[in-house]
Amino acid sequence: MNNYDLELNRILQKIRENNYNSVLVQFPEGMLDKPLSKVKEFLSKENIEVFVVGDPSYGVCDLAVDLAKKLRCDLLIHFGHSDFGFSHQISLAKTESVDIILVPAYYNPPQEPDLNLILNEIKKYGWKTIGLAATVQHMRTLEKLEQDLNENTFKSIRYDSGQVIGCNVTTLQKGSKECDGFVSLHAGFFHTHGILLNTKNPLIQYNPYTTEITIYSEEDRKKAIQQRFTVLSSAKKAIKWGILGSPKLGQLNQNFISRAHLIFTENNIDALTVIAENINPHMVANFSEIDAWVVTACPRIAIDDKINYTKPIITFKEFLYLFDYLNWEDLLEHGFF
Repeated sequence: MNNYDLELNRILQKIRENNYNSVLVQFPEGMLDKPLSKVKEFLSKENIEVFVVGDPSYGVCDLAVDLAKKLRCDLLIHFGHSDFGFSHQISLAKTESVDIILVPAYYNPPQEPDLNLILNEIKKYGWKTIGLAATVQHMRTLEKLEQDLNENTFKSIRYDSGQVIGCNVTTLQKGSKECDGFVSLHAGFFHTHGILLNTKNPLIQYNPYTTEITIYSEEDRKKAIQQRFTVLSSAKKAIKWGILGSPKLGQLNQNFISRAHLIFTENNIDALTVIAENINPHMVANFSEIDAWVVTACPRIAIDDKINYTKPIITFKEFLYLFDYLNWEDLLEHGFF
């Protein structure tokens, strides 16, 4: 996948304007091969010292600002994400010593995508009004699809920019009542899972890398919800609880932590609060006396790695349901995170 717009000229201009000498570059896991090599080769020609973040990057909530400071880098270049939902945190993170550039890395298909494949599926299901979404790499293709739909007498709805991220699919939630179905441009099941747990409409997923189309129905949504219900049923039996938090830029939610503490206190539960840079099954397993956890950091921790955890972990919204601050219908209507 060497077809990303890495905006190297913009980066170079920024470096030259500010006389930067060293940079820290951060990529998502799927871009740590050819895109990284291309950036490294480009910057090395400018005699720029380049450091690479080896840890996985899950989003712009995960900016390696502290590492950039420790390495005394002038600039942090974060590839693969936009400032979607985190512009305030990013502005706070910028300091006199570390500047930040976000590069969405838009994907340029090697050949013009055949969007008629999507149109044919929409016609097959008789949809008239379609909600559109995409991950940031595929926003340009989404704009082309929106144009094609409008030219073919369909009504397309793209709230805000139409972008979805792992923890936020509000662009589709806003159009749920108006749309017959959704079309989302993204690869893999990660974003699909988030859409299924937070919306009620049928979904057509188009993978821009492979041009593969996958259809997700109400049955698929029920399966995803049943998995969460199983975790919640297990958590309901817990006696000793833990609160998981993270100090990462976009994941430190002190309001959630404080409210969880208050709810536990009201229910005469003495909960343990654990703050960790990287929340993973190995770390959590160290606290063997805890029966269940509520995560106040990234909600996808509770969703995606559930099989690898020996104790149930639930999202904050699921926690509110479990302690009767939300009802089941609230989760079904407004989402599980």
